[in-house]
Amino acid sequence: MLTKKSSVLIVLLLILSLIASGCAPNSPAETTEETPDLTSSATPEHTTTPGSGETTPLSDPTRVHFKLAGLKGPTSMGLAPLVVDAKKGTEAFDLTFELVASPEEIVPMIIRGDVDLAAVPANLASVLYNKTEGKIAVVAINTLGILNIVERGNTVQSLKDLAGKTVYASGKGSVPEYAIRLLLEKNGIDPDKDVKLEWLSDHSAVVAQAAKEEGSVALMPQPFVTVAQQQLKDLRLAIDLNTEWERAIADAGLIMGVLVARKEVVEKDPEMLEAFLNQYETSINFVNEKPEEASALIEELDIFKGAIAKKAIPFCNIRYISGAEMYKQLSGFLKLMMEANPQSVGGKLPGDEFYFGGK
Repeated sequence: MLTKKSSVLIVLLLILSLIASGCAPNSPAETTEETPDLTSSATPEHTTTPGSGETTPLSDPTRVHFKLAGLKGPTSMGLAPLVVDAKKGTEAFDLTFELVASPEEIVPMIIRGDVDLAAVPANLASVLYNKTEGKIAVVAINTLGILNIVERGNTVQSLKDLAGKTVYASGKGSVPEYAIRLLLEKNGIDPDKDVKLEWLSDHSAVVAQAAKEEGSVALMPQPFVTVAQQQLKDLRLAIDLNTEWERAIADAGLIMGVLVARKEVVEKDPEMLEAFLNQYETSINFVNEKPEEASALIEELDIFKGAIAKKAIPFCNIRYISGAEMYKQLSGFLKLMMEANPQSVGGKLPGDEFYFGGK
């Protein structure tokens, strides 16, 4: 049995232990839900393969530390191998990663400077550029078109086949509406007369409506098409709008997601930013080349369910595009969005300095 003095001594030792641990640097698991110490080789002769690094401590104050944020869904899928690898301390920089559910949450984080880098919708990047008076830059495209026409039947083989039909969709007043209207017009279809576009509140409402009607047609993004196909076994992916866009519009991409950075970060250490982007490209390639392994990492970060991600990755058009090609595709896309609705890009188009790497 412990004596009274022994009990007091044990309590004191416990208090001292707690004080010491409270003063110690946070471990990766303590900083955020997926707080990695993202690291990738800074030298060409040592390139880390996603998911292959060894665990190392995060305590070197001389290392560059990036704060990264992303949205649940395709625009963050390409980050998963990089972020998971970063937890193992194998990159030339440290990284914390925060995942949020909606663009509304990520906007103030960027405006306040709480994050250095963020994966966001393409038109939102332009809005943020205008809101911050030019204090952010887009550094890479990460996702092309993810919109699909789906059908419970087999009557739709081309956009022309939508004439006379009702198409259920969500996203009125945003990119889905502007994209489908533009593509219909490019195919000689009046979106106000020849097709009935019925706008519902969200993706789940579209799925519920489609479930009520045999032969129904809907506009939906990936990976939600793959989710819906688990419920509606006869739901067919009829048209990939990214493919239709590439056929109809040569001087602009259908850009759904980009990676932005605060200008201060770009100017402070451009070489380390380039090191990050090199590993980001490697990460995106890994997702496309090894969807089964990548889907496990995507689920680990709670970006999306692994089983769904595995099936959806081939249709999510996750891509890494930078430099002059990024400028061409993104500036063209934003110009089209500006014509559709100036507020969709923040009221005015960004200047050339918005594009990291220039023309």
